[in-house]
Amino acid sequence: MIKYLLVGASALMLAACSSYNLPDSPKLDSKKQWVVMPFNNYSGAAFASEQAEEITTSVFKEEEVNIKIYQVSDLNLLDIVLDPSIKTSAAKTWLADQKADYIVTASVAEWKYKSGLDSEPSVAITLKITDAKTNTLLWQGTGAGNGWGRENLAQTGMEVISEMVEELDLH
Repeated sequence: MIKYLLVGASALMLAACSSYNLPDSPKLDSKKQWVVMPFNNYSGAAFASEQAEEITTSVFKEEEVNIKIYQVSDLNLLDIVLDPSIKTSAAKTWLADQKADYIVTASVAEWKYKSGLDSEPSVAITLKITDAKTNTLLWQGTGAGNGWGRENLAQTGMEVISEMVEELDLH
């Protein structure tokens, strides 16, 4: 009896570490051209969106999706921090030259280590897939998760993003 209670309590603890709102996905063609555009950073952590963009691109590549990320390397990082619209504008110019079928964007709501002795990593992100030709939102999901004390923030971000991407109906 105690064994079942411990298993149940452990399951509840693990379930409390993450939360997802992931609706059913339409069929999405992984062989078509996907592009990752700049993510919005509402987390208050500098460069959280850039970290999430890179992780998202890697997760999609792991799922064998034909994806690439915008390239705006000629921009001054300080200018981007002070005025994120500079990066967005440059990325839209880049997008016009791509033959994109799907656009991946996101909003990073949380990307930080919680305060306290354990300093658990905490991530919250909303991922969106848009049809590039019609600008129609095809899918939107939200995920949030916490790691254990002293875990890496990027690892927690990758786990949350991976869980979201795994729910997409990729063909």
